[in-house]
Amino acid sequence: MTLDEVRALDAADPLAAYREQFALPEGVIYLDGNSLGALPKATPAALADVATRQWGDRLIRSWNEGWIDAPQRIGAKIAPLIGAAADEVIIGDTTSTHLFKALVAALRANPDRHTVMSEAGNFPTDLHIAEGAVACVPGARLKVVARADLAEALDEDTAVLLLTHVHYKTGERFDMTAWTARAHATGALMLWDLSHSVGAVPIDLNGAEADLAVGCTY
Repeated sequence: MTLDEVRALDAADPLAAYREQFALPEGVIYLDGNSLGALPKATPAALADVATRQWGDRLIRSWNEGWIDAPQRIGAKIAPLIGAAADEVIIGDTTSTHLFKALVAALRANPDRHTVMSEAGNFPTDLHIAEGAVACVPGARLKVVARADLAEALDEDTAVLLLTHVHYKTGERFDMTAWTARAHATGALMLWDLSHSVGAVPIDLNGAEADLAVGCTY
């Protein structure tokens, strides 16, 4: 493929016009969208408005002028991307914080079950958070097995199955519906990490009857 052919593809891309909405240094081709994306040109003015008008002028009144309902309002915009209802998604804190909360809630939802199940190839931070979560719930434990052994490892002590929908290294994807059904068949809750799949592949949490999910704003 020649450079002219690549440029022609870029020019015909239906998303090409969005390039002008972002500030990038001259001559830079920026491909890192999973940690810190390019700065939208509208962002500095929006930040300045928050600091000078909403905070500086409106003070405490800003809570009732859009601040306090922002987590629900933004969550409602994300909901269609993940197959959820508008009132089922909220944004706030970090992925790690929400994952910790979801795991502890899942463990406490059924005190007769004690195991958080996950796979050895899961995103490392997810496993670290799971270790912290089980340490906060008396009797809880983390069981990590090879991906190929997950189905056999699920049992009557599994409180929640924690899986990352799309693998961060290989791109391998779990069948969300099938694995949620497997978890439910053993009486466990299903918790999905969607950080590497939202906006990249179709997601239907409600269609899969998933119980819990976390993600990020990559």
